[in-house]
Amino acid sequence: MNRGSFDPKTYVRRNSNRLPSYNYRSSGAYFITICTEKRQRVLEIPLMRTAVFEQWHHLPQHFPSVRLDSFVIMPDHVHGILWLDGSVKDAPTLGRVIGAFKAWVTIAWRHYHREAKIPCLSHLWQRDYYEHLIRNDEDLELTREYILNNPLKALLRQEQSDEEMKRARARRDGGRP
Repeated sequence: MNRGSFDPKTYVRRNSNRLPSYNYRSSGAYFITICTEKRQRVLEIPLMRTAVFEQWHHLPQHFPSVRLDSFVIMPDHVHGILWLDGSVKDAPTLGRVIGAFKAWVTIAWRHYHREAKIPCLSHLWQRDYYEHLIRNDEDLELTREYILNNPLKALLRQEQSDEEMKRARARRDGGRP
């Protein structure tokens, strides 16, 4: 879309989950989920998994007011808890921290494609991310449990799906396994 064709009267912004009057630079814990574009399972690629892990753990070096908590890398998304200290001068917003993380991992994504000599035809990340302001200790514990149990729940869902496919195939083939 070129600049001349933009009409602010017809432009529609996507709905946001963000609290309209909340300052996302405020001190506190934030649960975040970042998904890959079209839920591509690219975080199974060892180089990408390593890049995600390393960049997540470098966040406090780049943003001294950020502390890390629980974190998990799934095949097509990541979950994590970040603690922001908004009392620090020039503390970054949550969006700035997540934007930097996504950008640094994207650099590794492009490098992976260049090294493998394959064209990089899609974005790595979905636009935006999900965040939830953690409000109390109970919320924090439940969120940590969710993050830590996510790989197991995904494995159980996959096994259940595999079993359903086997049963459907057996019914189709007249009861033969």
